[in-house]
Amino acid sequence: MLADRFIKYYLPKMSEYCPVVICGDGNIFDSSLGHLQTLVSLSNDHDILSKIPKDVSPMLYLAYDLKCVIVDYENQIYIDELTDGQDRALNKLVEAGLILDHRVRMPHEKIRI
Repeated sequence: MLADRFIKYYLPKMSEYCPVVICGDGNIFDSSLGHLQTLVSLSNDHDILSKIPKDVSPMLYLAYDLKCVIVDYENQIYIDELTDGQDRALNKLVEAGLILDHRVRMPHEKIRI
């Protein structure tokens, strides 16, 4: 769901945690059950974990492959660059007080993808 709708629905329920994944178009997905599980679901390939090289973090691999941002209250991790939709969604989450603004850019070379 887009940021405005997400904030309206989740703001009363979340504080100082906000586990979500943001796709390239700015849609936000609740990741209360875990970021990795959310990313696997978004991949539409429930066998995707077996295809990831053993020496690579599955969560970072999927974030790179799906072009998603991994978000919690204190950090927002993305690989290479943000899309405009992701940037807008992050700004709205910050303005709503759901997250701190601490974006962590990881170059794909650093995670060996």
